[in-house]
Amino acid sequence: MTDPNSRAPTLHSVGQRRNLTVVFSDLTDSTRLADGMEAEHYAAMLTELRALYQSVVPRHGGTVVRIQGDGMLAIFGHPEVREDDGRRATEAVLELHQAVRGLQPPSGEAQWPHGQALSLHSGIHAGMVLIEDGDAVRGRFELLGNTPNFAARLSDMAEADEILVSEETLGLQSHYFQTGARREVQLKGRSTPLTVYAIMGRAAIGRRFEASLRRGLSPFVGRVSELAALEAALEQAVRGQPLWFSVRANAGVGKTRLTEEFLSRAAEGNCQVHRGYCESYLSAEPLQPFLQMLRALQAQGMQEAADLLQAKPTARPDAWLQWMAGLARRAPQLICIDDLQWADDASLTLLHRLHTLAREQRLPLLLLTATRPQQTADVLPEPALPSRDEGISVLDLQPFNDCEAAAAVVQLLPATDPFVATEIQRHAGGNPLFIEELCHALKHETAKQPTPTPQGREQVGQAWLAALIESRVARLPAAQVHLLRAAAVIGNVIPAWLLQRVTGCGERDPAVLALAEADFVFPDRRAGFLRFKHGITRDVVYESIGWHERQFMHRHVAAELRSQSVNTPRQATDELLAYHGGAAGLWEEAAFHAERAGDQALASSSLDRAKKQYRAALAALEHLPPGPGVDERWVLIAQRFGLACVFDASRADLRVLQHAAKLAAAGADAGRIARAEYWLGYVSYALGDAKAGLKHCEQGLLAAQEAGDEALLAQLRGALGQILAAAADYPAALRLLDEALAFQRQAGSGPRGGTLSGLGRPAVGRSYSLACKAYVLGDQGHFQAAHEAFDEALSNVRGSNLPVEASVQGWRAAVLLWQGRWAEARQSAQEAHRIGGRVRSLFTFSMGHAAAAYGAWMEERSSSAAAELRDAIAWLAPRGGGLFSSFNHGWLAEILVAQGDVSGARRQIAQTLRRARQSDWIGVAMAYRAAARLAQTEGRPAAAQHYLALARRAAEVRGSAHEAAVNDLCAAELALSQGAPAQLLLAQAAAAFEALGMGDHLRRTQQLLAQH
Repeated sequence: MTDPNSRAPTLHSVGQRRNLTVVFSDLTDSTRLADGMEAEHYAAMLTELRALYQSVVPRHGGTVVRIQGDGMLAIFGHPEVREDDGRRATEAVLELHQAVRGLQPPSGEAQWPHGQALSLHSGIHAGMVLIEDGDAVRGRFELLGNTPNFAARLSDMAEADEILVSEETLGLQSHYFQTGARREVQLKGRSTPLTVYAIMGRAAIGRRFEASLRRGLSPFVGRVSELAALEAALEQAVRGQPLWFSVRANAGVGKTRLTEEFLSRAAEGNCQVHRGYCESYLSAEPLQPFLQMLRALQAQGMQEAADLLQAKPTARPDAWLQWMAGLARRAPQLICIDDLQWADDASLTLLHRLHTLAREQRLPLLLLTATRPQQTADVLPEPALPSRDEGISVLDLQPFNDCEAAAAVVQLLPATDPFVATEIQRHAGGNPLFIEELCHALKHETAKQPTPTPQGREQVGQAWLAALIESRVARLPAAQVHLLRAAAVIGNVIPAWLLQRVTGCGERDPAVLALAEADFVFPDRRAGFLRFKHGITRDVVYESIGWHERQFMHRHVAAELRSQSVNTPRQATDELLAYHGGAAGLWEEAAFHAERAGDQALASSSLDRAKKQYRAALAALEHLPPGPGVDERWVLIAQRFGLACVFDASRADLRVLQHAAKLAAAGADAGRIARAEYWLGYVSYALGDAKAGLKHCEQGLLAAQEAGDEALLAQLRGALGQILAAAADYPAALRLLDEALAFQRQAGSGPRGGTLSGLGRPAVGRSYSLACKAYVLGDQGHFQAAHEAFDEALSNVRGSNLPVEASVQGWRAAVLLWQGRWAEARQSAQEAHRIGGRVRSLFTFSMGHAAAAYGAWMEERSSSAAAELRDAIAWLAPRGGGLFSSFNHGWLAEILVAQGDVSGARRQIAQTLRRARQSDWIGVAMAYRAAARLAQTEGRPAAAQHYLALARRAAEVRGSAHEAAVNDLCAAELALSQGAPAQLLLAQAAAAFEALGMGDHLRRTQQLLAQH
């Protein structure tokens, strides 16, 4: 295999990037202490303290890097990285603190000076560190990067005898300790707060599973066939056919969770369950799992177990074996041992002996073990871990499939939008632990969601999780490590031809196959591609590569891509060249290819990819020498970015467009200013901020008039019409929309005017303007004219699967709901939802979902409607988007009132009225009717009439004929509930419904008239 590092700078010349846990410890109030002691006594105390540093830290697997005065800098994770380095560091510091508290004052002194207690204060933080050889001044190693700085600042922040450790250092392992309250601290040099704990002491737990229990078990998902296999094995053993069943998988796949679920079920049967586990650190002892079983039985009062614990260590294995055989002759036995990969030789020998004895004597015994697969570089104990060759049933537990992963995400983060859930699934690769940690990080806002950065990489937020992955990588042979690092530089998805060109290894090469066997890289569903099993693994491996080496490898990959560009699809090549160019510091090349990739994605309506690539292009431009040409290019790219944002806007997008507007203003080009203001206004409108949208579009209109750009003037008039429609200023909105439509129809009459080759074509703009006009007409009660406008809008885009088609279908669904045509409304809403998902437009995806849910409630009183509406609201909330969100809140308020959920209904009514303050009136009348019904059920008729009057006022603001009619029906229903006459109101409502063609409402009203 060709070494991908053969021409790269050597690691010795530039250091090594390692994920380290860094410890800083200092003596508290040392200056005051020294001032009160004789110099010789102080020196003797320092000698004792330094001896403690030098003895305690290595005992826990750490390395003392430097001792300066009374302070110490130590690291864990070099030269050997362990998955529990954070725990080891914390244990070491706890021991140091305890030992320092126990140091005795100088001979002849009753106490330390000033009566103060001797204590340390310590900080622990983990993360990526560049480690180089040190010297007498710098210490054994020189540590470069923010991680040592943050550990030092945590130490400075700690009080006397306090240990502060970051959450990302410990993760789940924090539950091995008693901790103070979780708190956020802002450290110099860090843009976001760091979450830390104060370590108070050790917790009374010994297993990783017990640590998981403290945070709460992850949901048990799927594993139907695996549970069935375990239950069949137990049934077989109970019948006198003993079996050793080994569950095997890498860390985080769910071995322990599966066995715990099985054991909880088995305990309900007639077999006796014995449990033990192996550990690689601290409490590990010979025959550990068997001693744990005996201690558990001793605690239950079993004298035989107590006697066995008192037996000589050399006699224990034989005695335990005979005792267990005796128990099995009386009743079926189930022995479960977790983390068998850490078992000592004596435990493995005893297991094999028990397995042999059970088979010879046909004892009703099931031996269940959970272990990790051995890797090539592992030192195998004798006898070896269980394998099929020894007549042992081995279940290789697989990661979650797509359905199981989706179910796990939904249970852990029920309100997460499906697009984020998909990213979590992709990044975790079906590993339940990775899924849990990504969801946990999002839930507690300790790490950002796995969103691509401008360079296309994704961030790893948990240092302890990185250490877990690095410990697996470290056990690979050197050749496989080199190959894995090259694959990580190429990306999460790896073209096989590219890997071969860079490393000399094809997809059938033994080294590549070995990486698949070790669960790192596997064949993609597309022929000719490989993929990292878990995106997190790829990120960790990538971050461990030194910067110089990374740049060299990215340049190598970019060169190979350029040489093969004629043989690969243009968009894929541009995206790859943009990524590798940016990572290699080739900023002009990165900007060029990212811009082209964004244009291609926009043309195919891949909105998320377009935004990602445009952001990458803008980020690359920031690295080029400043100048008017760069600014102009920035503004032009930002405008296309704005086009991609229209159907999938977030608050973060506004910052790009605001900067573009500033650059355009500085350039003093009226046309460019007009376009920048147009996109800033339009995206503000898309986020539900009608006031800001109007302001920027009006500024853009003035600039467009100065520039004399008729096409842009029409666009701005259309945008202003759409914004005024959203603010319920219907007369002005219709005038502007008609002006825009007249121009758009004229522009669309040319030879290519009706084409759909991109989002910016006239047919697309005309369709959205028509949809806006249609819903205004529908709200006014002109349903026939509204549907004619919808038909014209869809005639331009039907079947295109463009985002605008989803918007048109979404608005048609809303108008059909106003009209009471529930089944047709659901059909249109589902189409909007489908297309929104296809183009990854969260807004149309969510609004379609919400409209379909409300239609299902009105048509068949669907029991899931409220939950589906809550989902839609929750999906949109993090984006900061509020356009027409009063629809969702109003719909949900109405449903919750009918279901008797008073507090929930009030929250949704309040949210609707909040949106009214942003000129979003579309759901306000509905919310006031819900408030009126709520007040009526609470015996407050005066309040009900007050809210009904406000509903009438909201309908008047919009000039909404259908809302006015529904208000009359509501008033009649409230009157009837009080025993008051309502025939006049019902007759008035019936006449309006008949005139408007609201058949379902008319039937309901006629039924009430007949009954009363």
